[in-house]
Amino acid sequence: MSDVHTAPTTARTVTRPRRLRAALPLLVCVVYAVLQLAAGPRWTLFPDSYRYARAAEQYLGASREEAHRTALAAYCTSRARREAHEARLAPTNRTSAHALESAAERTCWEHWADARDITTADPRYQAIFANRPGYPLLAAPFVGAFGVLDGMRLLGLLTAVGGSLLVFGLLRRGAGLSRTAALTGQVVFLVCPLGWWSDQALSEGLFTVCTLGALWGGLVLLRRRSLPTAAAVTALAYGVGAVTRYSSVLVLAAFVAAAATGALCFSPRLRHRGTAVLAVVSAVAAASVAVAMKALALPSSQVTLQDTFTHHFRLPEVSDPWGDLLGLAGRFWRDWAAQQAGLPYFLALTALAVWALSRYGEGLGPLAAAAALTGAFVVTDHPLVQEADRLGVLMWTPVVLGLPLAVDRHWAWHPARKPEPRPVG
Repeated sequence: MSDVHTAPTTARTVTRPRRLRAALPLLVCVVYAVLQLAAGPRWTLFPDSYRYARAAEQYLGASREEAHRTALAAYCTSRARREAHEARLAPTNRTSAHALESAAERTCWEHWADARDITTADPRYQAIFANRPGYPLLAAPFVGAFGVLDGMRLLGLLTAVGGSLLVFGLLRRGAGLSRTAALTGQVVFLVCPLGWWSDQALSEGLFTVCTLGALWGGLVLLRRRSLPTAAAVTALAYGVGAVTRYSSVLVLAAFVAAAATGALCFSPRLRHRGTAVLAVVSAVAAASVAVAMKALALPSSQVTLQDTFTHHFRLPEVSDPWGDLLGLAGRFWRDWAAQQAGLPYFLALTALAVWALSRYGEGLGPLAAAAALTGAFVVTDHPLVQEADRLGVLMWTPVVLGLPLAVDRHWAWHPARKPEPRPVG
């Protein structure tokens, strides 16, 4: 009789830890959300956030003027809270936080209330955002339900934790790593700039999710599993990314196509149908974006370069933007290298990740490299020191995907793996 009663108890005892382990990725998301909500005024709207909020309001049916005033009110409130918080940290300040916040909000509102945009109303600048509807369309239901500030903050949390769950799934299901290693990748994603920028009221979070979706689909193709489904996932990720940031998708798809083509030519293990499908899907995606940009007269790099060198079209256009870009990019990367030499944590982490990807990646390495090169290319195309961390955030992809490989091979516990016999003698 004792055996009859013991068996169900043992089964429940074994099932409970499994359920707890399965819930760990969600627990990580909950802890992250609590930490971000505790950040207070450190989360704030950016000028681009104002434009996305304005577009979201217009998608909800507001007029251009109504949308401007609603988005501006949220922007001024957000920035005023941040300014008041920073001013209160000054040792000589004696003004209350409420008075500082009220004054900053009033100044912001009076300055921009009658303007068409808080940066410039130049139609060339406005066209850059008007042709990227992906993020404001996604934000619209959140803004409609919770308002601009709460809605966009909730959306930021969801894109950040969603991106982290994609990293977990990519590593656990796509790459077949242990749960410990996949959790490592999820945590690294959330604590590095990829997680921070995904949490902001900007398009980076949605584009990062699209990039991770394309990499997951690409990895499944490289490993010859579920080819039609993986190809559809990759194409869908490119499609959503194209309406979010079409120029970045063009670069990403081109680099992935190049990586897949290189694998076909130089890697016997990856020379199979799945790799060819990935190369074709990515090449078609890049070509489609290029054709769409030409056919729809979408703003190209020529326009964004003029925006960069004329301070949002306030100054006369430059005659040779590409020549100016080469000079500025050279100065930027020299400065970047000096900064990294002084505080080389990114270089050290990247070196460890590249080693793990090259040794254990089995197709993940070329995909991570394609994402990193996309980030580097975007920064090179817009070499602005104040925006480099955001524009080049995909350069952290090898760290997020590579460090878990090292954990999986050297530090993770694999209960299902049998220990290898030791040599005798």
